[in-house]
Amino acid sequence: MPAILYTVRATCKDIQQRGRFLSWLSPNHVAAVLRGGATAVRIVLPLPDDRSGPTPAVVETQYTFPSRKAFDTYLRDHAPALRADALQHFPPESGVTFARQVAEIATELP
Repeated sequence: MPAILYTVRATCKDIQQRGRFLSWLSPNHVAAVLRGGATAVRIVLPLPDDRSGPTPAVVETQYTFPSRKAFDTYLRDHAPALRADALQHFPPESGVTFARQVAEIATELP
């Protein structure tokens, strides 16, 4: 069964808000996702692309789950409370927006 890569992209209104988001995200939130079944986490800060202007203050958090079953268990048993906590700290009116993507990992090399 292929592993699952779950990516949460948070777009903040500015770099200061991104700093607050990062302080909230790690270590506590990511630790809770790991307890919920993820086996690895990577926090990525996209760099600006000089051709298209400045990059918004974005944080991509990539979680690896060992299987679709483990990910589905996380979604059912853990994600609702963790998402509610995120919205408590960063409600829609704060300007932070969230996008999620789920993918199977086809190949992973060292």
